[in-house]
Amino acid sequence: MRDGFKRACAPVAAPGIAAAILTLVAAWLTLAAPAAAEFFKYTDRQGRTHYVDELWKIPADYRDQAGRYREKYDHLSEDQKAQVVQSDLDRQRSLEQEKQQHIEGRLSDLRRQEEEERLRRAERERQQDMRAAETPVVIANNQILVPVAFANGGLETSAHLIMDTGATHTVLYRPVADRLNILTLAKGQSKVAGGQSLHSEVGKVDAMRVGPITARDFPIVILSFEGGAPTYGGLLGMDFLSRVDYTIDYDAQVVRWKLRSR
Repeated sequence: MRDGFKRACAPVAAPGIAAAILTLVAAWLTLAAPAAAEFFKYTDRQGRTHYVDELWKIPADYRDQAGRYREKYDHLSEDQKAQVVQSDLDRQRSLEQEKQQHIEGRLSDLRRQEEEERLRRAERERQQDMRAAETPVVIANNQILVPVAFANGGLETSAHLIMDTGATHTVLYRPVADRLNILTLAKGQSKVAGGQSLHSEVGKVDAMRVGPITARDFPIVILSFEGGAPTYGGLLGMDFLSRVDYTIDYDAQVVRWKLRSR
């Protein structure tokens, strides 16, 4: 009974695990056993010498003259063996050098390709930044008309303003100002080109966006336009232009903006 209990409690390896263990043991024994490769040599009728690793690979006509060797060069004299071994070592070294050169060449190509891709990516990013920072404009009759977007009290509109470095303030003509319902904060007189004084009002908009730059709580001078209906909505004055750096590309008809560092 006690023997039966011991047999019942003895651990039993699962078939899969046991097979794996046997495989590992067999592999270890194979690796641990010293390799004892043999070589056979024979010479055919054309005088060519052959080396094989199995006796059955020798044609039957040549088996009686086959020589058995424990190592590949055992049939050679010591001097010949040394020369052949050195030749093999030199050939192996040459092959390793060629392989190393191939690897280094491949790595060099990969580094060059990575650098070219980095430069292309940097150029794409630069072009994207330039496009994001530029505004298409209309250039005609020595005037640059810039599209400007406004937001005020939940209302939005846009208009083309003339870039005017001679204007102290940004001006909106009454039709544009009315679309934004701008609250009048002050009234007065403003001089326009030619020295003429006109009645004006001062207000502000919640936001004015020019290209990538947004100015908030921006003051606006409102003027009534004298004459027929204006073809533009006002003047973009120095109160905005003095805050930014910009370049005008007359050929591409764009203005590129950059907020000036304070």
